[in-house]
Amino acid sequence: MKNKYRNRDSSVKAGDLILTEEPFAYILSSKEQGIRCDNCLERCKLLKCSGCQFVYYCGRVCQKEAWSDHKWECANLKRIAPKVIPDGARLLARVINRLQRGDGSTYRGFYSATSFRMWKDLMSHYSDLKADKKRMDHFSTLCVVLFEYLKDLSLPNTVDLMGLYGRMVINSFTILDMDMNSIGSGIYLASSIIDHSCDPNAVATFDGRTISIRAIKDMPCLDWRHIRISYIDLMKTSYERQMELQENYYFLCQCDRCMDDNLLKHYHAAQCLNTQCDNPISIQWKANCELVKRLDKETDNIQNGNASDHCNGLDEDISGFTGDSTRCNECGTKYTEGRIEAFIKAMEFSELHLQNMKDVDVCKYCLEKQEGVLHPLNVMYAQTLDHAFDALIQLQLWEQACVYAEKLIPCFKFYYGLRHPLLGLLHMKYGKILLYKMDLQKALQQFKCAEKILKITHGDRHPLYKKYLLPMINQTMLESD
Repeated sequence: MKNKYRNRDSSVKAGDLILTEEPFAYILSSKEQGIRCDNCLERCKLLKCSGCQFVYYCGRVCQKEAWSDHKWECANLKRIAPKVIPDGARLLARVINRLQRGDGSTYRGFYSATSFRMWKDLMSHYSDLKADKKRMDHFSTLCVVLFEYLKDLSLPNTVDLMGLYGRMVINSFTILDMDMNSIGSGIYLASSIIDHSCDPNAVATFDGRTISIRAIKDMPCLDWRHIRISYIDLMKTSYERQMELQENYYFLCQCDRCMDDNLLKHYHAAQCLNTQCDNPISIQWKANCELVKRLDKETDNIQNGNASDHCNGLDEDISGFTGDSTRCNECGTKYTEGRIEAFIKAMEFSELHLQNMKDVDVCKYCLEKQEGVLHPLNVMYAQTLDHAFDALIQLQLWEQACVYAEKLIPCFKFYYGLRHPLLGLLHMKYGKILLYKMDLQKALQQFKCAEKILKITHGDRHPLYKKYLLPMINQTMLESD
């Protein structure tokens, strides 16, 4: 399938499809082997390859379509069995094979009628990789695997191989299923032209292995220099996002959202003791707690709750402090020593357990400590709610899941924005629970919210919208009648 792209001269509306592309190279994650087709990535009844006994296909059509990519790796996979080749090594091997045996060196990924990207156009970040011990260790490990795996291909020299590795790790996309879970990795040459922003104007979604880029904001024209998607999860502090981007993509994000004081004051905020006031209160709970990193040396490290506005990066009217005492600068309510101690303990406990919060009891215990103490938009409270909601769905505890969904929706809007696939999915999941409970009016409201978002982010032909959301809307309306 050839790339489909939009005319650059026309205006762009939210929901417009601006690029559709097939991968230059891709792999299904090894954890999905035996669950999804290795070619179309669909979850269905599968047939195992009789040669390697490793990959699975949904039928003869997909097996035949994948043969040009699989025929050279089939014998190699069989030879190294029962070892399982790491995903990174398998993707790099596919890149090497396409470059040496296929059209890899001449293939063009078009993003307009006259503009395209080739493999050689991708940045390798060679010098950054050399200075990155973690990446160099990973590269060394992949080299050992490739030398054992690719007996029928002559590997490039170490410098060239490292250039291939750099282009792969920097430019690859995580392929997502309809629930936005990772199922594989792929390299999309045309789509790799798009830079990152924590406040994106476009979004990447997948239908199987096909990537689609859609606008989520109106634009006067399609200028690829100004198209932005988010490379990472956005429900984090500015500093956490910046560090993740710097570690993985070698740049320090300074987008407006990272520098937004309204976000900064909420990340680690306490809730005002006045129940009628929603102003975030800043309390120093941890030494050297950085919320944002600025290029300006004078404000390089932003400290949370520091009494000096110069250090914490917040203007005086949003710092949450008045004089020497911890007092809300909106309503004047003073924080007691006991409540300050409770906030510090809640933050420390949350930070400790957020790394391993799969158990619903741990989630509930965290939320008990956070409720009424952390601000409703505090990032740790939002992350805990997210874990708890998913855990409750797995356990089919619908009543409590509904309670958490109501609290989670404002958090998603705050951190992801009003047109993000994850917000649409949250509305859809919540609506599905309400439909199961036969709360039809509320279910329809949630489905309509989901429809408004997913029609923009996925389009009305995507299976998530067409095969899953619309039938649930129709079922709800029928039940109501």
